[in-house]
Amino acid sequence: MLKQLLGAYEAGLVNREAPKCLFRETLIFNEGWLLRLVLREWLAGSGGSQLGFLPFPDGVTAYSEGQLYTPFRGGSHPERNTHVDGIVGDFSVTDTKSGIVLKSDFRYVAAFEAKLFSPIAPGVKNAPDFDQVSRTAACLINSILLAEPQASYSAHLVVLYAKDNRHINRAAYGRDCIEQNISRRLQPFTATEERSAAIVRFSAGWKDVLERLQIHFFTWEEVLAGIGSDGLLEFYKLCRRFNGGPSKAAVAGGLRT
Repeated sequence: MLKQLLGAYEAGLVNREAPKCLFRETLIFNEGWLLRLVLREWLAGSGGSQLGFLPFPDGVTAYSEGQLYTPFRGGSHPERNTHVDGIVGDFSVTDTKSGIVLKSDFRYVAAFEAKLFSPIAPGVKNAPDFDQVSRTAACLINSILLAEPQASYSAHLVVLYAKDNRHINRAAYGRDCIEQNISRRLQPFTATEERSAAIVRFSAGWKDVLERLQIHFFTWEEVLAGIGSDGLLEFYKLCRRFNGGPSKAAVAGGLRT
């Protein structure tokens, strides 16, 4: 896949003296494709286990742009389902080919949010203070509750970002903060007498699942150092180049990790 992506870019370069691409470079060099390439490496066993959510168990499924169902539907403050950049685990894909349904006997699930230099979204239209990490956590918790797991499991939420992304402070997304955000988001849905089945189920079990959910923040530099692929590192450098990263000096410093 990596060779094909780089080949497509090289084939798109025209003008002999000052090559320019026929298409917008960020169609290829973006966090989505970077994550897909990294997931392939992890599925193949590269990267070791130092990242906490690795290695992946045998036989898991991986999917990009999977849709996790929100419990916060209907009423005066609804939201749409969330699409995670990547998800790995024991699940099936249904509902317009993107809905993620965990198996009742699932052993493992990890949802991935991938960033380069952009910030974590602070909220959604009807909940402007319900940040992207808390929202993804709530939707992943809801998916676990929908599965009614019959066995022990491991659940992870992983945020990946450039080392010099100054918009992301991992300390701001601790478990206590996420719990407060979900509680605040839930309140309007439990204040009414007509509670949906989804809200009743979520209210009864979300805190227990949150206690089991492991939340990780890692930089792409940490990830790529573990994988050790020169080709993937070159792809990352091009992602940085075409996505408005910091100065060249900062780039060089960041890639030494």
